[in-house]
Amino acid sequence: MTHIYSPQRLFIILILLANNIFVSAQSIPFEENRLIDRLSESNNWADSILSTLSDDERIAQLFMVAAYSNKGTKESEKISNLVNKYQIGGIIFFQGEPGKQAELTNWYQSLAKVPLWIGMDAEIGLGARLKQTISYPRQIMLGAIQDDDLIFQLGKQIGIECQRLGVHVNFSPVMDVNNNPHNPVINSRSFGEDRYNVTNKSYAFASGMEKSGIIAVGKHFPGHGDTATDSHFELPLVDHSIERLDSIELFPFRYVINNGLAGIMVSHLNVPALDSLQKVATLSKPIVTHLLKEEMGFKGLIFTDALNMRGIRKFYKKGVVDAKALVAGNDVLLFTENVPIAVKEIKLALKSGELSWDQINEKCLKILKAKYWLNLNEYKPIDRNKLWSGLNTQQGFILRRELTEKAITLVKNDERLLPLKRLDTLRIASVAMGVSIRNRFQEYMGRYTDIDFFQIEKNASIESYSQLLKKLSGYNLVIVSKHDSDLRAAKKFGITNQTIEFLSELSKNQKVIFDLFANPYGLDLYEGTDRLKGILVSYEDNIETQMASAQIIFGGLASQGRLPVTVNERFPVGTGFETKHNRLGFSIPEQVGLNTLKLNVIDSIVHDAIKKKATPGCQILIARKGKVVFHKSYGHRTYEGKVEVRNPDIYDLASLTKIVATLPALMQLSDEGWINVDHSLGEYFSKAKGSNKDTLILRKILAHEARLLSYKPFQWEAVDSSSFDKDLFSRTFSKRYSLKVADKLYLDRNYKFKEGIFSHENSEEYPIQVANELFIHKGYHDTIINQILTSELRKSNGYKYSDLGFIMMGEMVKEISGESLDNYVKRHLYNMLGASSLGYNPLKRFNVDRIVPTQNDKFFRKQWIKAYVHDPTAAMLGGVSGHAGVFGNAGDLAKLGQMYLQEGTYGGETYISVETMNRFTSRAYPNSENRRGIGFDKPYYNPDEKGGPACEEASDLSFGHTGFTGTMIWVDPKYDLLYIFLSNRICPDEANTKLIDMDVRTKIQSQIYKSLIEEEKTDSEFITMPFSPFRKGMFY
Repeated sequence: MTHIYSPQRLFIILILLANNIFVSAQSIPFEENRLIDRLSESNNWADSILSTLSDDERIAQLFMVAAYSNKGTKESEKISNLVNKYQIGGIIFFQGEPGKQAELTNWYQSLAKVPLWIGMDAEIGLGARLKQTISYPRQIMLGAIQDDDLIFQLGKQIGIECQRLGVHVNFSPVMDVNNNPHNPVINSRSFGEDRYNVTNKSYAFASGMEKSGIIAVGKHFPGHGDTATDSHFELPLVDHSIERLDSIELFPFRYVINNGLAGIMVSHLNVPALDSLQKVATLSKPIVTHLLKEEMGFKGLIFTDALNMRGIRKFYKKGVVDAKALVAGNDVLLFTENVPIAVKEIKLALKSGELSWDQINEKCLKILKAKYWLNLNEYKPIDRNKLWSGLNTQQGFILRRELTEKAITLVKNDERLLPLKRLDTLRIASVAMGVSIRNRFQEYMGRYTDIDFFQIEKNASIESYSQLLKKLSGYNLVIVSKHDSDLRAAKKFGITNQTIEFLSELSKNQKVIFDLFANPYGLDLYEGTDRLKGILVSYEDNIETQMASAQIIFGGLASQGRLPVTVNERFPVGTGFETKHNRLGFSIPEQVGLNTLKLNVIDSIVHDAIKKKATPGCQILIARKGKVVFHKSYGHRTYEGKVEVRNPDIYDLASLTKIVATLPALMQLSDEGWINVDHSLGEYFSKAKGSNKDTLILRKILAHEARLLSYKPFQWEAVDSSSFDKDLFSRTFSKRYSLKVADKLYLDRNYKFKEGIFSHENSEEYPIQVANELFIHKGYHDTIINQILTSELRKSNGYKYSDLGFIMMGEMVKEISGESLDNYVKRHLYNMLGASSLGYNPLKRFNVDRIVPTQNDKFFRKQWIKAYVHDPTAAMLGGVSGHAGVFGNAGDLAKLGQMYLQEGTYGGETYISVETMNRFTSRAYPNSENRRGIGFDKPYYNPDEKGGPACEEASDLSFGHTGFTGTMIWVDPKYDLLYIFLSNRICPDEANTKLIDMDVRTKIQSQIYKSLIEEEKTDSEFITMPFSPFRKGMFY
């Protein structure tokens, strides 16, 4: 027997055991029905089955042979023969497809006298081996996560998926402490280099697996983390002292074994300190029996690593290795290559006395007890009905997203650059290395602000990189991302010399953020990282990491990850900067407490509205808890159906202008002390002095309670009275009144506009464009304002909606700030928000093809209105007014709405104070019948009252506005909910009121509330161990 003890070793063992006893007392067990406990108890079923088995069948129970679901009939016949003839104990499945694996599993089980136990190497979920199933992040990425309950949930979820596919044993987690960056086989499969972190997460993952009734098998004992050789090809050497092995390699195994782990896999390693004869660990009695079973007290199931691996096979013939593995103390022989020869060799070992039948019976009985725990005593075939949906659940995809979001690590953040602030000061370029077209990372960054995108393929020439460097010289921020990564350290993780040199050269003259979508060890290959202003490690290159990383850069997600390994001295284990979530992010409904299936009802509401011609198309956006979870476009821009509506398309927002331009400007001026809403108009707007508007209180104007007329038809007041007989309009149709304007309203066909107001040519006298080839006199703006100021006031008090007050508010903002309203909101709001589509006069910024048309105006401008404001008064004011004129899409409008939800802050900037937000969004006159806030609309007092601006489910705290063109934005702080609806329901005729009559906007809003999932506060199922992977004072 090889001697492995020493006084120093015994001392270390005692210290570790004492520590483990202390830890164990504070941590939860796996479950009350722990497999480890069941293995040491008597079991009548297992005893009875054992008594029925022949000698050969008892030996055969120790085998788990490899099987594939993608190798055809010859392969399945081979496995069928092994089950039928030898009654092997189990199967480990490798590559294939889930439906076929389920079919084969049911068939093999039907041939078995004792139900088979089925195993898989599902370290990252079933997707590690099978197509059409979920792959979760690799363990190195999971090692960056600070919430171990998520790791528990992952183990539990993978267990659920294994159960659904009839898999009973998962050879996971990898418990190796990876402290060798060049490790060719473990590396990214490990939770990292910190023993506490590896221990915590191994325990959490295994606990979750067993919670789902699956046997978790920790590997690769006694520790494969510090090797430079792949045991699949050669025998790795772990040449460390006993003391070092105890403190690092064995540390996770000791703890998790002491806390209930029921399965351990022994690896093919040469560990001289543990076996002086330098036997392969799998075949070493000192390692398997004396260390693992006796010294460490492991009473569970011991599995060999795959016996076909060249790290062990090169030393022994097939079959011989199986017998030697049992002699060493293993219970289960994994990937036996030749069952008949193995049975023969095991019998020879029994005959020679190396093995005893007591040992065989003990191992067989332990396996049978495990099968009983797995409920194989009541075996039922796999239900193949809806198998795909059972393996690809929403719960699984949500968990994968959450794991990704919590793992991405910000390892450098000079001057707290991230998340990016003051987007209006940045000219950003994005360079994606390793791709040829715009990827999801670039797409999601583009949702936050205007960015110029570049791509450069993996094998691009030096000249291509040089040309790109020149193109980037004009930008003050460049975001470089490395894609097309490789898992293998030997392949430099897919990082080429060209990308290294490019990044180094770029950072000499530019401010650069670098995002590495690859193994964190790859960061060490890059030179000049000290010059980079920000560095993110995103670990893997897939849709989830690209989406999440883009959001972290802009504040749509918080950065929470910590490096699980040391990259170099600059980036040691534990490095990670935390940032806050301060902009809209993007997610799926269930992640924020909404039900996708119920939200999908919105589709039918919209399709019905389009079918009934309430609107030709629309955009809808829903956000909750700071996450956009529903953003769809429907239908077409017009009823001709030639161009579909897309999310970037820009709509005329109509009266939403009041709360997306005029009100935020007024609230900012209020914060700065320039106005007081309880003072009079004349104090701030000089043109109002001396008029009947002079003493009107701003609060009353904004709450539509200042006795102002609803509106004035300024376009018709520009009509020459001599061009019509008596009245411009008539309620009855006739030869003269033949132009139908609205229901039962007809226009004199002979009308003409006054001379000197409009011109079809642009000139110094007619500089203001009203529509295509139509311009208005430069002085007519003042004419309209004077007409408002000289208009009569209503005699009755009380609420009456009016555009006139907001027109004056827009003029007031200009007088106080010294900037026109359009420039003010562009500079102080939209550019800073990154809301580039929001603004007045969109033709000055966008191609006409991006803008959705509104009305076919047959009477005033006599043309299709496209890219010019629909509202005639706003058009005559040059497209800029306090009541109408702003255009935009739902995505950018949501940024403003979210700023409101966040009480005036967004992207790290405060636009409006909390106090001012609360004042303006509360009811202006709470003791009156007026429902309005200060400028904002509010729900009816009585939610049962029909025809209100919001649905009956909207809370009293909610606020928003609707627009004449068929638009709506509504914010509900109680539910942290934002809803936007944009349409052109007036296309082609503004007399079309079907959208309003059918309550389309509020029906959709109501469905959102019906989609809310009742949230219950529940305690976490898993309690993190007291080990802290990054304890203060230990790591940076």
